[in-house]
Amino acid sequence: MIQTEKIQSLAKQAIYLVSAHTTMFILYYYAHGKVDMLYFLMDDMPIMLLLCFVPLAAVLFLTTQSARQGAVVLLGILPAELIYNIVKRFTGSALFSVQGPAFLWKILYEGSFGIVLVLEVIAFWLTFKLLREIHRHLR
Repeated sequence: MIQTEKIQSLAKQAIYLVSAHTTMFILYYYAHGKVDMLYFLMDDMPIMLLLCFVPLAAVLFLTTQSARQGAVVLLGILPAELIYNIVKRFTGSALFSVQGPAFLWKILYEGSFGIVLVLEVIAFWLTFKLLREIHRHLR
């Protein structure tokens, strides 16, 4: 597969976007642990690691000859993350804390949740655009 300028540009944007997404995702989970006393990060650690490192591994393929496979993996994992985060956030137990957590942690928790969702949607759209460009060059 030929790596054109447009494909390389879209791949680079996807790498930056997924890196920012992973950083915000980790901040969201950490802030959740600070806000909710009954939330144990270790219970969700395998899922968190999967949802953090699969997209990072997939974007490493975007700059190689396996860009199509990396884009397909991203198109599978990003909607799964979006659905998982929404379901986990709104069907989980109510936040419980004996002593009120710092207001900063509440803001970080709520803000990072919203930013993670927005980044997932944008990354999905960008990856779809990248895959269309890759297929256009395969014809």
